[in-house]
Amino acid sequence: MMVFLLGWRNLWRNPLRSLITIGGVASGYAVLMFLISLTEGMLDQMLNNGTDLLVGHVQVQHQDYLPDRDLYETLGGSEGTDWQALIERLLREPEVLAATARIHASGLASTGEYSAGVAIVGIDPVREAKVSGLQGQGTPRNLEGRGLLLGKTLKQELVSGEGAEIALVTQAADGTIGNDLFRDRGTLDTGMALLDRSMTLVHLTDLQELMALAPGRVHEIALKLRDPGAAEAVAARLNDSAILPPGAVARSWKSLLPTLSGYLDMATASYVLMIGLVALFAALGVLNTMLMSVFERVRELGMLSALGMRPARVVLTVLSESLALAAAGLVAGLALGSLLVWRLSSTGLDLRSWMGEISIVETRMDPVIPVVWSWSAVWWPAVGLLLATAAASLLPALRAAFVNPVLAIRNLSS
Repeated sequence: MMVFLLGWRNLWRNPLRSLITIGGVASGYAVLMFLISLTEGMLDQMLNNGTDLLVGHVQVQHQDYLPDRDLYETLGGSEGTDWQALIERLLREPEVLAATARIHASGLASTGEYSAGVAIVGIDPVREAKVSGLQGQGTPRNLEGRGLLLGKTLKQELVSGEGAEIALVTQAADGTIGNDLFRDRGTLDTGMALLDRSMTLVHLTDLQELMALAPGRVHEIALKLRDPGAAEAVAARLNDSAILPPGAVARSWKSLLPTLSGYLDMATASYVLMIGLVALFAALGVLNTMLMSVFERVRELGMLSALGMRPARVVLTVLSESLALAAAGLVAGLALGSLLVWRLSSTGLDLRSWMGEISIVETRMDPVIPVVWSWSAVWWPAVGLLLATAAASLLPALRAAFVNPVLAIRNLSS
């Protein structure tokens, strides 16, 4: 304790220099808190947008359905399965919040004069609303009576409007060509260029009829979990259980969206780089301060050595001074960073005047980026800065410990 108090007092022999160094550590710490909180908010947003649009956190499909999305590879095979009962069983799992069934098809949409290739998704509107935001502002009634929702860009290509008749043509499971008229009931605006250019939503039973699929045949069941991070564990447990029908497999969003998963992992790893760079600059500032402090006190340190102070105690004294410097900077930085993160946590970082929605790696980034308070934004930068400070102070501490007392006394008497 006495060594730390001595280090604290030595710190204020040159108040201006110490305050500048403390300010550097504090500003670095505050910037790190903000950047990590902003990055975590951005990653959460990208994960939610990527899984909320169509994928979900876990999907249950026939093991041969992907990657070709063969229309015949439905859950339970050609006989189908009681997918509603399967959903009820899945909802009993503690991590599962909601579940919905879907059917996928590719085909052609036409308004008579205009036509375009489309990806048709058959959904249960009520269940889908609990799993994803795919319907946007639409309601279950939008898909009643052979209604459909068209992607924003697709709707422009078809020159369609509310209430217009749209002819859908697709391959049916019985080998025929399924075709029928649907009514335009709304617009999908997902923010994802590919989806807005090609996606069409219809009611699941209408698509089953169009594709000549029995009522028990669906292509997938999508699950929404309480914690997206538990998706791989939940998928593995479902695959080892007897809940799924024969030939079915559960896949997590990480395997369904490998590019997004890799990007999120890379962005998380960038924490280390951010902390390392800021810690390096903070360490250089501390190193400069401590070297100057030791240089100014070389005679004093030599006298202490001549009077019997051991080198280890001298090293400890200099280290305590640098740690006091870092502690003061961290306290000030914590206050500044907490204020900044708290202020932005309610509004997010608004970049609407600089950018719009950006489609990126199987998801989208919104122009208002949330700032998320996280204890990892507090502890990891603090640990990194403390370690960097301690490492930077070792050189001046060792120099102080091995000052030649004879030379120090000679300089003192001259």
